[in-house]
Amino acid sequence: MGIETYLAVADLLRSRDFPDRDDRSELGFGGPGHFTAELRISQGLRDADPALRAARAEEFRAECERLVDGLAARWGEPFEHGLQGIRLRTEKGEIPEPWAGFGTAVAHACVWEPSADGRWAAAGVADLDPSDEIRLLLVVTEVPLP
Repeated sequence: MGIETYLAVADLLRSRDFPDRDDRSELGFGGPGHFTAELRISQGLRDADPALRAARAEEFRAECERLVDGLAARWGEPFEHGLQGIRLRTEKGEIPEPWAGFGTAVAHACVWEPSADGRWAAAGVADLDPSDEIRLLLVVTEVPLP
């Protein structure tokens, strides 16, 4: 997918109903009140050489920046948010989905406060787990950022 496709997915997620139950689809996964689109997934980087993984993660971050620029033109400027506090509170079971899963996978996100539709959005690169692929994620949710 390219940036234009990512933006079309973002528009779709802002307008479609959330799943009634936890479910996976061709775009990603979701549940009541939230959806996480996996816009891009690396191939073959599970337990890859750290230098190769770091280089590919930088490519994903650059792509995320282009996505954020496109979304900012539509939704306004996001605020940047480090997710370490969410990770720590997730360990204690205090954080609801989608923020718990997003926060354990993504170190830093760009977050848009709710629009008139009451939906939050966040974009980030999931690269914290070296035994998993790197993913470019977009969350749309009615669950407030903790």
